[in-house]
Amino acid sequence: MSRQDHPHYDKHDDVLKAIWSIDRSASSDAKLSKLKEAVSKSSASKVVDIYDEKSGESRAQVPPLIIACFEGDYDTIKFLLDNGADPNQTESEHNLTGIHILVDGPYKGQTLTEKQRADLIREMVKKGADVNHPDKHSLTPVHKVAINDRPECLDALIEAKVNPNAVFLGERAISIAARQNRDGILQRLVDYPATEKDVKNETGGSVLHFAAAGMVDSPQCVDILIKAGLDLNCQDQRGNTALMVACFFNKPNIVKSLVNAKADATIKNKEDKDAAALCDERDAADCKALLPK
Repeated sequence: MSRQDHPHYDKHDDVLKAIWSIDRSASSDAKLSKLKEAVSKSSASKVVDIYDEKSGESRAQVPPLIIACFEGDYDTIKFLLDNGADPNQTESEHNLTGIHILVDGPYKGQTLTEKQRADLIREMVKKGADVNHPDKHSLTPVHKVAINDRPECLDALIEAKVNPNAVFLGERAISIAARQNRDGILQRLVDYPATEKDVKNETGGSVLHFAAAGMVDSPQCVDILIKAGLDLNCQDQRGNTALMVACFFNKPNIVKSLVNAKADATIKNKEDKDAAALCDERDAADCKALLPK
């Protein structure tokens, strides 16, 4: 269903309808003409209702800037920011700000490049945006850049002195980046002086443990953390080291990096198993062949 076919389309605010009807193939002045007219009669920061297509009842209250960020057209977002939109306004369902949406995964129809996303974050910061605002789940923009692998956006957040140590469900951005093999994000966080690197989650897992269990058997994140001086032989609450974790998940490339860095393969966990024993248990022959004899 197109937005114009929404059974309650006419109930929506004119600013919202102007954003929805923008022709992106038109020149900048032409495509923004309806929006300029609507904003001149109203406000770029007025909170508007989104109506349910079945009941016709308001299901959310949203500022135009949030809608524009979801739509993902650079000129529209920039126009609203230049004409009084408040970057700290949130929508009522998830407590999201515009920055949350810019660093989120791509939404259908968005045309924003990575550079444009980062530049818009910088524009929002100039206008007082809080780069540490948590949504209703306590996710902050720095978590989302790690989840969605947006290093240029992270550069903009770091310039704004983002707090990299915010915790979401026991995880920080650095551990999310390590586990998801976001080496560009991880390197930036490691280089950022405000980032606490020698941290553990509630089960005693270090950032290196997360990297050793990476979603892909790629050593880049492990190598970044080794170079950063993290403790190779740190044990979690079960006594497992990063090397044991890599063996358990059958990650031979990661095992190779840890072994080359002189990780201790003789350490035993609380089940009295060393790395070799975990290789046997998990049928990880390639990993075992890399362990020192």
